[in-house]
Amino acid sequence: MGKDPRKPRGKMCSYAYFVQTCREEHKKKHPEATVNFSEFSKKCSELWKVLSSAE
Repeated sequence: MGKDPRKPRGKMCSYAYFVQTCREEHKKKHPEATVNFSEFSKKCSELWKVLSSAE
């Protein structure tokens, strides 16, 4: 027996939500472009570091 795909997942941390949002925005701007995961995650990390808590 595998995992139930309908089962709700656990809470998402704020950084994971931020990365998911960045990825969705990138897909909207560049739908055909392939994404190099290591470069993308480095850019997201840099953006995350300069965000204020209010943002």
